[in-house]
Amino acid sequence: MSTPLWRHDVTKLETYVPGKSIEEVKKQYGLSEITRLASNENPYGPSPKAIAAMQEAALQSHLYPEPTSMDLRAKLGGLYGIDPGQVLVSNGADNVLMLIGQAYINPGDEVVYCVPTFPVYRTSTVMMGGVPLEVAMTRDYKFDLDGMLARITARTKLVYICNPNNPTGTIVESDDLEAFLRQVPEHIVVVLDEVYIDFVAVEGYRTGIEYIKAGYNVISVHSFSKLYGLAAARIGYALASPQILAPLLAVREPFPVSRMANSAAIASLDDVEYRRFILDTNREGIRLLQSELEALGLEIPDSYANFLFIDMKRPAAPVCEALLQAGFIVRPCKGWGYPNHIRVTVGSPEQNQRFIAEMKTILYRLAGKDES
Repeated sequence: MSTPLWRHDVTKLETYVPGKSIEEVKKQYGLSEITRLASNENPYGPSPKAIAAMQEAALQSHLYPEPTSMDLRAKLGGLYGIDPGQVLVSNGADNVLMLIGQAYINPGDEVVYCVPTFPVYRTSTVMMGGVPLEVAMTRDYKFDLDGMLARITARTKLVYICNPNNPTGTIVESDDLEAFLRQVPEHIVVVLDEVYIDFVAVEGYRTGIEYIKAGYNVISVHSFSKLYGLAAARIGYALASPQILAPLLAVREPFPVSRMANSAAIASLDDVEYRRFILDTNREGIRLLQSELEALGLEIPDSYANFLFIDMKRPAAPVCEALLQAGFIVRPCKGWGYPNHIRVTVGSPEQNQRFIAEMKTILYRLAGKDES
């Protein structure tokens, strides 16, 4: 089929290239054991309570799910201290972000965000005929809020802030974000992509829900894929005022979330001990990986997520290839415009130790040195 039959905006899209799958690497390299540290997945998987809830819900797979995720929205409303009408649940955070574009962007509308960041912001904008305005990050890999404000015009419809940002792991300071929101005109909706916000351990740090309660035109987007280990279940949600959520509900499909995913999400929220365990081990993993890798001469900005953005100080492609041959999948950042960088997910303590040992071996070999 030839491209003249396509929607014109589709030809402007860049195909999203996910991290290599475990199955693909096993087949390509003839390996039996693979450690994937490329997709920011929870290395421990879902809470045992979530697995049990999914198994029970699977017995009702012949029935359509409750279309509004009523029980989960009630649970999230209680967690955040808001009415359930301020919660929208859908098929993963990616889907929520696409719904925002479908609900708000008209042809010619401008959308402002910094790069490098999550590519769905550009995809959803281009698909709807909007105009993406991309602002370079600051030298320390943070969102340039002043630069973004300078690009806002009467044609701007949405502003995206990924916080913590993917792929850099950096955050916007609370005071800076609030000062930014105060300067954003009323005709604009600010989307705070807070998929990794649970990993932020900064005392007094303010999150999207506080700005929503303060009356700002904010949508806060969340996921159960990362902290809660439900990446395959595909469930995410948005928080906002009912007025801001209304057009998203109008474009959302009728049954976006399965019974299994809804049940798993509710059980995950109930398992506070498991959540604490994941957060504690992630913080320890961040400290260990950053310390050991910086000792090898690599540069890493402080991360507030469950991954590290690593400057290899050399082209990263040979390192990624050597890691694949050793059974480790990491994320090259060339697609974001950073050919010397890789993004590495925090694994279990055992995975982290093996990764560090392999990195030492590879870097010594590439430098032509004896590891001893």
